[in-house]
Amino acid sequence: MPDDLTVEFEEVAPDQRVVDRAIRAIAQQPALREVRGDADTRLLAVDLIDPPRKTRRPTAPRAVRATYFDYTNNRTFAAETPLEDPARVTVSESGDQPLPTREEFETAVQILAEDRRLGRFVREGRVQPYEPMPPLVLKELPDGRAERVVTVGLLPQGRSRVRHEIVGVNMIRREIERYDDGAPDHSHADPQTCGAPPSAGQQTTGKGVAGQVWVNVFQGGALIWRFLAVRPSASSGTWGSGVELRYVDYRGRRVLYQAHVPILNVIYDGPCGPYRDWQFEEGMIDATGTQVAPGFILCPSPAKTILDTGSDVGTFLGVAVYVQGQEVVLVSEM
Repeated sequence: MPDDLTVEFEEVAPDQRVVDRAIRAIAQQPALREVRGDADTRLLAVDLIDPPRKTRRPTAPRAVRATYFDYTNNRTFAAETPLEDPARVTVSESGDQPLPTREEFETAVQILAEDRRLGRFVREGRVQPYEPMPPLVLKELPDGRAERVVTVGLLPQGRSRVRHEIVGVNMIRREIERYDDGAPDHSHADPQTCGAPPSAGQQTTGKGVAGQVWVNVFQGGALIWRFLAVRPSASSGTWGSGVELRYVDYRGRRVLYQAHVPILNVIYDGPCGPYRDWQFEEGMIDATGTQVAPGFILCPSPAKTILDTGSDVGTFLGVAVYVQGQEVVLVSEM
């Protein structure tokens, strides 16, 4: 029989403290304060910026980009700075509409709860707000811009006679948009939701969370595999790319520079979609063991995802690693 597999880990910079320090420093720079002024803004995304070209040897991210939305002026702007010198900030404006964060969605629900027609259903618990697909309604204005409209699903609870509906919350005008079919274009408000039902107490991660680790797989005393594993929240790609493997060596020879899924289109049961799904927002999994790096845990037994338990509520956010026979398995949920 072949020798058992063992796994060892090596932490990789930058850690979360370095990233958080850079984001705080960006917010204090005159270049950003001049652009923000007194506007109502929110930080929606943080991206660690990889080197622009492939390198034979691993190169840690050296810069970070913070993306904000300005609700007062209906615009997106990004501030980019080197991690080692956060005082050097460059700011650019764009017409992009970043994906909502959990905090922005909760703000949309608060606006909805104040609505004179639908608000009481939310306040009385007769509907459960949830994050539907797609997450934004992009309606162009005459000048070509789009006001930011976050979608909120309203799922009836108990014996409530309220219909299932998906509404839009205009974050610029703080108004509610309702739709003739009960949902905006490309969305459905059927008797049951597509995919997993919304779970109370669900926790998720945002974009730009630090988290990567070197994984060394040994068989007996021989090093078989060595690669850099990146958690979904730190993965590359505009909308993330799931668990990402980089610089993959087999018995000392490079076999893959990068393995990831930068684009994922999903047709849900129902049918619903297809939707372009993002792959950076980690959901909770059931996993116990030893944390070996931020967002990575080594488990003595297989971790369980929603496919095993039927629930998005678990014990760990990140990537679980475990040995199963002659395989080393990396598991996450998004």
